[in-house]
Amino acid sequence: MKSYSIKTLGAALVCAFAGLSLVTTQIHAADPKSTLNTGDEAFVKAASQHGMGEVQIAALGVKKSSREDVRALAEKLVTDHGAANTELATLAKTKGVMISAVTDPNDTETMKELENTNSGEAFDKAFLAQLEDDHEASIDLFEEAAKDSADAEVKAWAAKMLPTLRAHLSEIQAAIKK
Repeated sequence: MKSYSIKTLGAALVCAFAGLSLVTTQIHAADPKSTLNTGDEAFVKAASQHGMGEVQIAALGVKKSSREDVRALAEKLVTDHGAANTELATLAKTKGVMISAVTDPNDTETMKELENTNSGEAFDKAFLAQLEDDHEASIDLFEEAAKDSADAEVKAWAAKMLPTLRAHLSEIQAAIKK
């Protein structure tokens, strides 16, 4: 077994902490004016990306769905998530958080899959299943922020959005059963 001197181990620890400090500085450097802690900032960024993805996916549903009720639901999602995205962008700006104009890579992949799904019943089934999964995940994310956020405005906004997300999920699940 190889033994290391205290000086060698100490030097290694100093280097490790210096590297960690550099990484932490680089992570925070992305939003140097942010007034949020890292958890709240991560929520704002995730909610923004998912919100943009929801609008794009719902817009595809408006275009490709064969069912009138699904198209109406998709239109509602475009409107509601679009309004929520606008509110979130304003909140992010007041908190000094730079949000991405790029959707989540998973949403981009989902869009490609749905675009390649034929219109009609197959599309509607895949579209509604995706909306259900997305809304369940969003509700989990927003419940956590509404409960644990350190910033009062972020916490209030997350709590304010939950009834709408839950209503969407109920409507999606009702459409799945038709």
